[in-house]
Amino acid sequence: MWTSVNTDAYLAVICYFVDASTSLQSVVLGVLHFPEAHTVEDLARMKAAPLSEWRITHKVTCLVTDGAANRGACAKELRLHHTIRVAHMLNLLIKKALGQNTVLSDIRVKARKMVGYFKSSTTAKERLTKVQEQMGRPSLKLIQEVETCWNTHAPAVHKLREPVGAALAGLRMDIVPLTTEQHDIIAESLKVLSRFNDATVELSEEKRVSGSDSKLWHRLDATVVQKRTTNVTADATEVQKYLQPSFYQKNRHYDYIMFIGIII
Repeated sequence: MWTSVNTDAYLAVICYFVDASTSLQSVVLGVLHFPEAHTVEDLARMKAAPLSEWRITHKVTCLVTDGAANRGACAKELRLHHTIRVAHMLNLLIKKALGQNTVLSDIRVKARKMVGYFKSSTTAKERLTKVQEQMGRPSLKLIQEVETCWNTHAPAVHKLREPVGAALAGLRMDIVPLTTEQHDIIAESLKVLSRFNDATVELSEEKRVSGSDSKLWHRLDATVVQKRTTNVTADATEVQKYLQPSFYQKNRHYDYIMFIGIII
């Protein structure tokens, strides 16, 4: 479900299936205007419509959604198995881990304000492009944090630390760039979360039923249990410390996903 720039609500229904070569395929069955309230009954009716239109109601076995309670109730209404998107669960897990640390939360707020300024000012945008050219670097753009994808924001901010600082100095605005210490904290946090980033990218490719890939979960498992090294900042260590119990709590659901992947 998503909302347009004109605040119109839409519901996209996508069918995923495994073809004869065991490759994951996806087909958009429809993008439906959905002005009604998001009740269980309305959701079930809207989701059932394209299945009936394409005559595949009897072939659909599982409804994959985010973790909202009405989504699970909708699956029950349609008499379908329900599972939460793995990438969605990872996103919630990591964003919650980052939100537990006040230092990282403050950095994210500061970074969002800084990126917002470059996104809203043509002068600032042109200045950043010019600074990168003067430094002999490729022209890269800042990316604002996206609520549904944790790894869109920090890497771009960290990669452009020097050009952004130089651009802001030339603009003489009250927007303060991130400090060296704050960039170090971002770098160490990204190091701790590197395997989660790899998993997020792999899941988004949708080339196979990657939610059932045991190797992927083993790599994440190794990340959360590995010994914390002394060269990682305390804030990055705190993120890793929070991830361990949270990951195993979520992993109960992963076991079901892996089972579904095996029997498909």
